[in-house]
Amino acid sequence: MSTRRTPPPTLYTPQPNELVRDAKHHLTGHYMGPGFGKHPTVFLRPPGGGCEWETPASEIQPLIEAPELRAVRAPVRPREGSA
Repeated sequence: MSTRRTPPPTLYTPQPNELVRDAKHHLTGHYMGPGFGKHPTVFLRPPGGGCEWETPASEIQPLIEAPELRAVRAPVRPREGSA
């Protein structure tokens, strides 16, 4: 009798500078790129700037679209009467 195998989970691959959640460190950061080493890792940078940190690629998650983020991502429209 053979054992049933489950496929490995697919890693989330964000776009450069995308804001993501680091579940291991309970932090939010901008995705900077893949890390180096034996296991898949990524580099993240704090939203306000600062030193990057490295975390396992399996621990990053997309941010859930929240109402608070929609206002930040909305396009800026010029005010009427301003030139």
